[in-house]
Amino acid sequence: MRVVVVVILYNADQPGTRSGLNILTVGQLMRLTWHFGLGRELGLAFWALTFFEASYGSYASVWPLWIERLGAPITTVGFVLGAAGVVRPFVVGGGSWLTDRIDTKKLLVGARSLAILGLVVAAFARSWELLLLTVVTNAVGELVFPVIHSHVAEHSGDNAARAFNMVITIGPASALIVTPFIAGVIIAIFGIPGAILFGALMSALGTLCVAIIGFRRQAPSTGASAPATYRAVLQHTGARNIVILHGCTVLALAMGSALIPNFLKDERGLSPEVISILSAGAAVGTVTFGFISMRHRKLRSAPVLAAAIATGLTATGYFLFAVLDVFPAIAIAYVLRGGLFSAWALFLAGMGEIAPRPLRTRAFALVEILGGSAISFGPVIASVLYRVEPPLFLIVSGIASYAMCAVLLWNHGALARARKAEQDAMWAETV
Repeated sequence: MRVVVVVILYNADQPGTRSGLNILTVGQLMRLTWHFGLGRELGLAFWALTFFEASYGSYASVWPLWIERLGAPITTVGFVLGAAGVVRPFVVGGGSWLTDRIDTKKLLVGARSLAILGLVVAAFARSWELLLLTVVTNAVGELVFPVIHSHVAEHSGDNAARAFNMVITIGPASALIVTPFIAGVIIAIFGIPGAILFGALMSALGTLCVAIIGFRRQAPSTGASAPATYRAVLQHTGARNIVILHGCTVLALAMGSALIPNFLKDERGLSPEVISILSAGAAVGTVTFGFISMRHRKLRSAPVLAAAIATGLTATGYFLFAVLDVFPAIAIAYVLRGGLFSAWALFLAGMGEIAPRPLRTRAFALVEILGGSAISFGPVIASVLYRVEPPLFLIVSGIASYAMCAVLLWNHGALARARKAEQDAMWAETV
């Protein structure tokens, strides 16, 4: 006997109507489970990015503390955190060129394998200088992100905002909710190196997902098509604006983000395991805002507007960190800090809809180069401000983030028009 399940899908944009009646067997539901209805390719991308973010979440909240424990003063902590910004442009920029010429899958698996090796080295390091090797290998591993982002845009269909929210925001942020708790337990038992090794394991699982994704090599440009170069991306007005706004916003937010663990340990007296657990609040904020922006019709259709709101919420969290010394306020501030990763994903969604298809891989690579460099250089500025007065880096970052929030609100209308023009052009090309 065959069991069927009737599912009535409700359309929130048109109250009182039904978007369709689907009859699914139990077997079909089971096949949908692992990829949440995204399909095989987006499902594999979902799990790859989720495991990579789980890897990052395993040690990110205690990484500055580990650098400091290995003998680095606070200014050197900022230098080590910012060193990736020097390496990333060469790795991601050159790597995007390589993906057009050699097997993409082998390149990405090799890059992530180096990142795993770097984490293992960090776990057994006895001096902070060795951590610079981990910084370099992690930068090499980030080559995977622009390629996967382009892959998501290629398979997202008509609803790019939903695909990017699920694959790049909700999945990875959900991992960040769980892994800090696991890492906190591991730190309590084995110390910080245990959390770093757990991060290496999570990265290995993500690499396994990358190994079975069906990447398609970008066809070479022919005829009148725009050549897939970085210059072509910067000549495209909408894509160029997204790259610049994203880089400036991330720089403003990054100044207040990286040294929060050091601030909480030195000024609030919290232990590394408590800080690791509290950092899960940022992922809660990211997931919550991701669901809101995915379900709210206006935010779904205006990712830059949603990014402006996320930026403003994060700035508010920084001021809470700076002025309040009570546990509930710190927990709320961590939740608001999740707006940083929400804003990043929303800029990617905007780029996926604005950038022409032949330019997407280069466009996402530029986002990673400038955004990643901004998130690396932010701690360098923060470490200087921290030495002047510990809360100053949070206050300066909060003010700069509010300023960028205003800039994003000013520009979101023009970017929305550019997005609509690109969609119309894609539709005309399809017809």
